Amino acid sequence: MGAWGPGLFSDDTACDVRDEYREMLEDGVEDDEATQRMLDSYAGALDDADEATSVWLALAVTQSKLGRLDPTVRDRAITAIDSGADLARWSDNPRLAAKRRDVLEKARAQLTGPQPQRKKVRRPSRHVTDLQPGDVLSYRASNSNLALLRVARIDDERHSVAPVLVALDLTGTHVPNQPELDSLADKPETPFRLDGSPIPAWASTSWRVAVFERIDYDTAGFQRAGHTIARRDDPAFHTRTYTSWQLLSRDLERNLTDASAMPNP
Repeated sequence: MGAWGPGLFSDDTACDVRDEYREMLEDGVEDDEATQRMLDSYAGALDDADEATSVWLALAVTQSKLGRLDPTVRDRAITAIDSGADLARWSDNPRLAAKRRDVLEKARAQLTGPQPQRKKVRRPSRHVTDLQPGDVLSYRASNSNLALLRVARIDDERHSVAPVLVALDLTGTHVPNQPELDSLADKPETPFRLDGSPIPAWASTSWRVAVFERIDYDTAGFQRAGHTIARRDDPAFHTRTYTSWQLLSRDLERNLTDASAMPNP
């Protein structure tokens, strides 16, 4: 199980349960059916002592917040809390164990207390980008240096249709002509260490970028700079970095103004 902290949803399984259950409701699945689908889907996890607690708690608390708490799910979650088995997983760290105890006490109070009215669950708005594969965007930093980012592909997910961008290996102040633009390679990433040292410039050179707070690329300082040829691996290109246009512009500003990222004169 991937737990990274004592919070109720600082856990991969708990997050998956919450998200999958909510998505069913967004799709119009009735309450009882959604609950049964979740129990069927996580039957294997429910047979595991550690994961079962995460499943019951995540499902019960999510249902409670939406005014849809199933009595059986509630009872199983409370039994899991009262058994003390969950706290045993944190016994080697008293500080985290104390925090987890508080989390469980609050969850128990929520599940046993008055429940909110049943809430309507609607699908969130789904932004669809107007960018296309091959489009090139530019971003000009405060020192006038440019970053050029090409659209490798368009990623169609449940909550957005967003571009996957790759930085082109160019440092300068002007957009090159078309032949040079088509010949540019993708910028390589700069390795970094997980030892607390500062993250270097260009630690990430590809991103899936979504609209957040209605800020799209044009309002975040990006401009269309042209179009370039596709690369052979673009249809299957994968990035590990998901971000927003605001955060990407901030990161590019740092990359372009960091002296260590600039080529030697």
